[in-house]
Amino acid sequence: MSNYFSYFPTTEHDLTNNGQKVKLTNILRRFKIKSSVKSGINVYFDYEIQSGDRPDTIAEKYYGSPAYAWIVLHFNDIIDPVFEWPLFDQDFANYMKGKYNSIPSAQATVHEYRQILNQSKVLNNGTRIPKRWVVVDLTTYSTLAAADKELITKYNYEVEKNDFKRRVKILDRKYLQQVEDEVEDILRNGI
Repeated sequence: MSNYFSYFPTTEHDLTNNGQKVKLTNILRRFKIKSSVKSGINVYFDYEIQSGDRPDTIAEKYYGSPAYAWIVLHFNDIIDPVFEWPLFDQDFANYMKGKYNSIPSAQATVHEYRQILNQSKVLNNGTRIPKRWVVVDLTTYSTLAAADKELITKYNYEVEKNDFKRRVKILDRKYLQQVEDEVEDILRNGI
């Protein structure tokens, strides 16, 4: 699908209300990759976005063409790659300065207080159990033992949020043509 928008239907519209209609691509047509496909363990593999990675560079690396960037975005429910893609290095620092005036200000401002329910751990069979917590108020936080609580600054919160965006799923190449054909059919025929 080297020309992603070529499969979208067109519609005629009078943009200036002068009776002259122009043909427009109907970009409002949508499709959704089936959740059963997205949750299939053999259908995708996990990838951690590195500094310099973009949807098109990942698509080039795994599918042989940057034209498949839309697969990377859709498979991860990314609608806006500007705000939903992780930031790195100076871009992250600029974001923090723009939002909190300075990095030290973000590091000094409390975002939330957490009560830790369990620490992350790896079982003997390799299963990873993630850390779990609940957000509590300052009074409750103050009564907890040091090992059972965690103070999250605005800086820590933004780092966590940004790090979460780094983990994406990449559709296995062997399913690429099938997904492409189904999407083309949906966009062309509205099925």
